[in-house]
This record gives sequence, C-alpha cells and structure tokens, in this order.
Amino acid sequence: MTDIPIRSGDLILMLSTGPVSAMIAWCGDSAYSHAALMADNGDMMEASASGVRRYPLAKRLADSSEVVYLDAFRSVNKAGLPLSDAERAAVVAAGEVFLGTPYEFGKLLEIGIISAVRQKLPEHPLARYLVREALDHLLENDDRAMICSEFVYNCFLLAKVDPPGAVTPTVVVAPPSGLPFPKIDWVAFAKEMWELLQARPHAAALRAMASPETLGVGIQDEELTGRMAEVRARLGLHGLMASPAPAAAGSVVPNPNPKLVTPLDLATSPSHSALGRLAQY
Repeated sequence: MTDIPIRSGDLILMLSTGPVSAMIAWCGDSAYSHAALMADNGDMMEASASGVRRYPLAKRLADSSEVVYLDAFRSVNKAGLPLSDAERAAVVAAGEVFLGTPYEFGKLLEIGIISAVRQKLPEHPLARYLVREALDHLLENDDRAMICSEFVYNCFLLAKVDPPGAVTPTVVVAPPSGLPFPKIDWVAFAKEMWELLQARPHAAALRAMASPETLGVGIQDEELTGRMAEVRARLGLHGLMASPAPAAAGSVVPNPNPKLVTPLDLATSPSHSALGRLAQY
C-alpha cells in the first residue's frame, strides 16, 4: 500500500492495461486512460462498465493485471487551498448521487467521445475501424453515455459548497502533447476490439467474414472527421475544446460542457496538484 497520504476529494488518474486503453490515452493526448475520485473508507468512486460504483483503492493498487500505473492529485479550491473537510464531504456526496446509475458506459463509448473531442486520427487500419465503430455507436446511443472524467468533473461541479462553484475545477486548453502512437500488439488489439464490438449488432457477422489484414483499410480522414463533427453536434459539444479552431494553449475554458472534460483536462487543471505515483507495474 502506498505511503502517499490520500484523502477524500483527491483525484486518481491511471493508465489501464491493454492495447485499447493505450489507444484511449493517445486519443486523449494524455498519459492516462481512466479517472476516479477518492471517496471515504478507502474507496474510490468511478464510472465503470456496470455504472458508477465504489471500489477499494487497495484492491486497485494490488491488481497489476488492470493497471500500468496510477497517480494521485490533491484537489484545491478556487482560492488555491486544499479542500476543507466540508468541501471534500460535499464532493463525495455529489458523487454518491450517481452510485448504481446504469449508464451505458464502456471503452467503446469512451473512444467515441474522446476521439470526437480531441480529434485524433490513428493511422493503423484496425484502430481507424474501431474509432469509426465507436463514433457510430455513440451516435446511436448518446442519451446516457458518461465517461470516467465526466463523472469526476461532475462530482466537483455539483458539490453543494459555499460559495457555489468554489471547488469546480478550472479547465485550461492544454497544448498538443506530441505523444507518439503507442506500440501495440495488434493481435491482442483485435481480440479486445471484437469484445468491445459485441455491442454492435453487425459485429458477429462482420467477424465471420472480415479479414484482420484488410479491416479498416480505405477509411479516409474525411469519413472520420465527418463523424466526429456529427458526434459533437449531436451531443452539443460546442465551445473552445471542440471548435474547428481551438483556442490558444493556456486559455481558460469558461463553463465547459462536462462531456468535453477528458483525463488530460483533469491532469493539467490548476485545481489539481500532483501528489505522486501510487503504483506502477
């Protein structure tokens, strides 16, 4: 167990294992693929495949099969001070409202939302195919979609504190990271991709007839960018972080749509101060 002092209201960011998580981090222009909020009694709260849940931090730290590395950040209020006991309790209480909510959530939706927000285009045909399927799935099932960073941001945004908004994270436009596309085992990627595509009605038939060597070949940039624009319009993702001409790096994003907030935005927010690495495998 880590000796870094973690307390409720802290931000937990991690890179999960697997090639699809590596691609999510790249699409998000970030070193992280997942976000969670530290609650109380040693639990985190996070949006998971089954909905928002509590999950023991100790169990996550011990599970090297799920985590590449995991970092902690101390949350601060608009005055730049660590959250008070009352503020931390309010943030956790806001998150508890979502517990058990059966969101349709998964890596497929996360790829769709983050790709649309960050407008990143992978080059490998399999990755391009998965991005296209994720965008199509999102267009068909957008009403209850919530990604992990959106949940965490909402915990702060909806916290009942005085004055209102005192703990809402400040979001700034981050410069392009220049992260290279990760080294991916494409055989493992294809296996994980088909598992994600079980939500797509045509996936079984396509898998039976598709050749991994040709799947995704011929998907043009225009096809993906067109779908990304449609996703942004469908979900109301307008503003600085989703505009065709993004604002300059360092610009504060006023009243961001929570769906626009990515793990990168949480990591680079001045409202979160790095505490250190909790685990690495």
